[in-house]
Amino acid sequence: MRKTLILARPLMVAGVIALLAACASAPEPKAPATAAPTVASPESLLAEGDAALERGDLPQAARAYRMAAEASDDEAVAEQATRMAFDNFQLQEASRSADRWLALNPSSEQAQRYAGVSALALHRIAEADEHFAELLKSAYISPAAGFLSLLPVIMGEGTPPDVTELFRLLAARHPKVAEGQDALGTAALRSDNYSLAMQSAQRAVELAPYWVPAKMLLARTQIAAGQEEQGLATAKELVMAPESDISTHIEYALMLAGTGRDQEARAVLTPYATGQSVVPAALRSLGLMDLQSDDLKAAAARFEALLATGSQSYEALYYLGVIADRRNDPDMAIRFYTRVVSGEYAIAAQQRIARIKASKSGLDAGLAHLEEFGRSQPSLGPQVVMARAGLLSEYKDDRRAIAELDAGLAKYPDVFELRMARVFAFERAGKTDASIKDLRQLLADRPGDPVVQNALGYTLADHDRQLDEAQVLLTAALAQMPDSGAVLDSMGWLLYRQKHYQQAVAYLKRAQELSDEAEIDLHLGDAQWALGDKAAARKTWQEALERYPDNAALKERLARPLP
Repeated sequence: MRKTLILARPLMVAGVIALLAACASAPEPKAPATAAPTVASPESLLAEGDAALERGDLPQAARAYRMAAEASDDEAVAEQATRMAFDNFQLQEASRSADRWLALNPSSEQAQRYAGVSALALHRIAEADEHFAELLKSAYISPAAGFLSLLPVIMGEGTPPDVTELFRLLAARHPKVAEGQDALGTAALRSDNYSLAMQSAQRAVELAPYWVPAKMLLARTQIAAGQEEQGLATAKELVMAPESDISTHIEYALMLAGTGRDQEARAVLTPYATGQSVVPAALRSLGLMDLQSDDLKAAAARFEALLATGSQSYEALYYLGVIADRRNDPDMAIRFYTRVVSGEYAIAAQQRIARIKASKSGLDAGLAHLEEFGRSQPSLGPQVVMARAGLLSEYKDDRRAIAELDAGLAKYPDVFELRMARVFAFERAGKTDASIKDLRQLLADRPGDPVVQNALGYTLADHDRQLDEAQVLLTAALAQMPDSGAVLDSMGWLLYRQKHYQQAVAYLKRAQELSDEAEIDLHLGDAQWALGDKAAARKTWQEALERYPDNAALKERLARPLP
């Protein structure tokens, strides 16, 4: 702005000089009447927004609706602007429209919700805290009821570390509410911060010694932190209580299965999956266990039974499609996947159809399927963009994948996942500078975000650039996600680049304990090799290859000749 004003100044001076010269030889003209600037009415702005929405220009539509809200004193216009922007992933405009809504009606609970969720999605944690704190105070019968209601809503609206930080702030406002500690512990467990999860779970149990969810959270946290026997004992105590319910039994069974005790888990689940009173969650759990053990016949029977209950139908259809896929029956798989048009498995199902069609009829056939699905499900727009870009990447068409993401970001500029997807697409295409540039902009927009810090820190380390900066970034990310296998792997790889091989091995072994990823095994083997322990390196790679038999990088490592 300052540069524009300086450049304009000589033109203004020249105009004055010309005017003075004219005044010396001609009579002073009468100044023409100046028309007042036209201010668009709320009605015309809404019409502009409708037209933009009709042609698919979502950013312009949201902008016009927001301007209409600011030009109007009608709360309904602000509500319309907020809902339109939020439903179409225009989060910046949704936030501004919600602010206008609250200015017109400070007591609106719906406006507070939209404002809070938009702020959370945009990584504005302090702002989100203010809105949700107001809801806890005014929208529920008690803060305890508020925490129970907000937890399932908020969990899906921000990154796990952001949700954790939000609940940390909210719980601090109500330190004696067990439900607040439970919400914080649940979020912390999901964001790979086991120490905070343990502390919060223990505090919840202290505040409400007989509240089952708090003790189950403590059990899950103990297991995640490596205290398997203690965690299972905590859960079993609840199962053995006279008043224990079915949900507690099933959660205990899932803990057993998660710790490799499949037979014990089946013994708990089977009574609930047979007879006249079948519990859908038990059928689902047994079906997943059968699928994991590659017993496709048993898995199919479980998911067919689950479908017959009328509960979790989309999930049952999805897994029946997966089973048909594994049986090399693509036509049957498509028949199942096609019916999964909503719910959390919708995109995964349509991606699988797209892969089948691409393998049969070419890449464009798969892309066309996703495009058609996207037209029928506009609420899944950003996910469809990422699915199309992912399919292009699978076929090594990085140029079109990036173009797809560019177009998606022009339509949905505020969607964090889309922005990160383009970062990864740049990296796959070898456009490291573009990847780093995007990450730096993301970090400017979302300061302190550990997900971005980890991505930028790893990218710098992987390309042996600015290692001191990478260390600062990864140290900050680990402070928020100390038990994340991904962040521990990044730090281990940075230490490898810095030639601190012994320290690198320690971080990478911890990452390996927490996350089953071939890349971690690759890095660990490289660090072991650099230390001179080539036998250990080959053992690491060989064991990883048994889990990932098609991994070309592992095969390349194992082809290295021993000295």
